[in-house]
Amino acid sequence: MTDPLGGLEPVREPERPDAPPQPRPKRPFIPTTWLLLAVIAIGFVAEGLVGKDTSVQDTAALFRLGALYLPAVRSGDWWRIGSYAFLHIGWAHIAMNAWALWILAPQLEQTYGSNLTLGFFAATALAGGGASALWAVVRAGQPALAAGASGGLFGLFGATAALAFRLRHRIPPVARKTIYRRIGTTLLINLAIAFFFPVDSAAHVGGLLSGTALGLVAPLRTLPVRPWHRPAHWVIVGSALVLAAMEGAAVAWAVRPKPRTLSGAGVTAQVPGMLAPSEPGMAVLPGAAYIDVRRENLPLTIEPDEDAIRIGERTWVRERDNRDNADITILAAKDGEAHRLIIEFGCGAEFCRGPAGEKMVEQTARTIRVVP
Repeated sequence: MTDPLGGLEPVREPERPDAPPQPRPKRPFIPTTWLLLAVIAIGFVAEGLVGKDTSVQDTAALFRLGALYLPAVRSGDWWRIGSYAFLHIGWAHIAMNAWALWILAPQLEQTYGSNLTLGFFAATALAGGGASALWAVVRAGQPALAAGASGGLFGLFGATAALAFRLRHRIPPVARKTIYRRIGTTLLINLAIAFFFPVDSAAHVGGLLSGTALGLVAPLRTLPVRPWHRPAHWVIVGSALVLAAMEGAAVAWAVRPKPRTLSGAGVTAQVPGMLAPSEPGMAVLPGAAYIDVRRENLPLTIEPDEDAIRIGERTWVRERDNRDNADITILAAKDGEAHRLIIEFGCGAEFCRGPAGEKMVEQTARTIRVVP
């Protein structure tokens, strides 16, 4: 202020110190979340490269890249118990699971740590795959392909529920009720989805129960150390290594599928690896292709006007047909004077039509053998 008459010294207001700049909040370090999202995305891209259309179920692409299928597991594809978790059936499927992963994983990473969070996903994905295969054995129905990260995601959900339970005394009552309400609502939504849509409920239950159990025994930095924490830590982290090994085996097999041995009544043959033995003499890829080998107690006479081809050591009579949008090829060859060998091949997918299908039939015909 100043005196209008000029008799007073001006009064200066004290200078206010500038407020220190507020630091920006650091973004949480969540490498496991980003890693899982990246691997799932790579798997989906691989489906598009191997198959024809990622917007629908491409059975051949899913099977080749490691989808869970009980007959294939029985045939030696042990890695499918885990590799199924990185594959998805269509855009809606992967979008829903990626969103669930983004919601669940970061919170667990900030509490249990990145290594344990990765182990939670791996261990529960393996538990979900094992539960799915076991349930397929118990129900003894038609085996189906299974794919998706839902087993591991339900495991993360179970670990989140276990975390809320372990920290319940440190959470205000209102917040605790909100967390439990969200958990219950999410469970009800998933039960409704399982009721109306064809999902692998066994994998979901296996992942949920194992995730809850592991979340209860895993070491937590804010709680006292218990004797079981160290062995639980190694089991959980070790599961990540097991899942990585399974995915590596799946990639190696996808690059070069190995043939399988198919045994039937009185015969055995090497069939394409893309078909898994489902019953004696029959190997299938569900909804795509099948091959049937058998020995019949009927003689075979080859007429001059028949389509006869030479494969290996035998002359085969070939018949072709088309039923239900599937190309059918039937080969018959003499086996002595009173028997015949039959190979029936059906294909309803692009991967086995034309020359590729002929090569599959020829492989079987060259390797078929009569056994006691």
